[in-house]
Amino acid sequence: MYVRSVLETSSETVARPRLRWVLLAFVVAALGFWRTYHGGIGGMWAEDLPIYVGAVRDFLSDRNPYNLSHAPMFFFYPPFFLELTGVLSRLVPNGWGGRLYELLDIVAIFALPLVLARYFFRQRWLGPLFALLVFFVSPRFTGVLALFGLNIASTLYCLAFVAAVPGLKRNRWEWFYLAVIFAALIKITFLALLLLSLLAARRQWLRSVTCAAVVVLANLGERELWPQLYSGYQWSLQQGILLNHSYGYGLFGIVATYFPSGGKGVGLPPYLVSGLISATLLLLMFTLRWQMERGGVFAEWKDNAQDGRWGLWLALVLMTIILVNPRQMQYDVDIALFAGFVVWITVLRTSRLLLLLIVLFVPSIFARWIIAKPAMYGMYDTFLLLITFGLGFVWVRREVERNRQKSSTSMVNG
Repeated sequence: MYVRSVLETSSETVARPRLRWVLLAFVVAALGFWRTYHGGIGGMWAEDLPIYVGAVRDFLSDRNPYNLSHAPMFFFYPPFFLELTGVLSRLVPNGWGGRLYELLDIVAIFALPLVLARYFFRQRWLGPLFALLVFFVSPRFTGVLALFGLNIASTLYCLAFVAAVPGLKRNRWEWFYLAVIFAALIKITFLALLLLSLLAARRQWLRSVTCAAVVVLANLGERELWPQLYSGYQWSLQQGILLNHSYGYGLFGIVATYFPSGGKGVGLPPYLVSGLISATLLLLMFTLRWQMERGGVFAEWKDNAQDGRWGLWLALVLMTIILVNPRQMQYDVDIALFAGFVVWITVLRTSRLLLLLIVLFVPSIFARWIIAKPAMYGMYDTFLLLITFGLGFVWVRREVERNRQKSSTSMVNG
């Protein structure tokens, strides 16, 4: 009985924090954000939007959208994005395209934690209001930074996760694959989302490979259809990497920043380190997925809508999707940190939810005093995610082993 009580999931033992404390936490966090960023909210708002608007305007005016007009920032999106937004721009009144995009991205960012809490993590303590608090008050206010940046990645993530709901509930993944194809045609790193169908469902290998092949062929088609635009797209990526050092603060970016090659490009070490870590994470997750299936817990957890252990598994899957992305930014990491909080609550079996949120957040405040390079302040996020992944992985593995031992004992006694 003792072992069973120790391994109970947090969804069964942890109550939601009281409303007044959550509201107070929102107020304190808002004041903390204002103080941390010295009230410079106006200059931070919609950082990426002018780049989108300027590139689309240049494209519609038959000018090169891949230029230095927004240097040191660059337009990193392929011709497909320009063609699509060009068509959409002609369907709305003049000047309204940027406003509609801004509204859409804000709605998507607020919807992200609500969709994940309701359909993915399924923890009883994770109500809608508290989910918003955890998402936006993640370390370094990562969720707020994603909101202020208005990068299209948040909208694409939301689209994919909403499209995945029928897959999670009824094993119908058609909409999800369409969403992944659309997202990956804008940012090819979104192909990592296919890990969701591979690790959270059965018999999806053929469809996932087909989805990836469609994206690869479409990228080759872009090069043939719009050669000049595609050449400009490649030039822009090179400028961002070689001149602006826009690596992100994942393992690739950390190694590239602190161990420069001394010449053109980033050298081999960033690819080796990030590639090795990504391969290790994938090997661990697919091995554990096989052990879950073999031990009989995969179907048991999945079919029980109230089982918090399935939500924990999906949290690990989402963290893996983000960690294998070589260029991690705030609009990627906010999702992984939200998933990581679910892992911490489950592993620690604590009912002090707000206290844990504070403990995870506080070290991030000192990043700007410890880390010399501003672009690398997010290193804390990356290392916290790796530690969190390890804890969650060990917890799930032990739970699978415990279930196996229980089944063996039942067979012997039977």
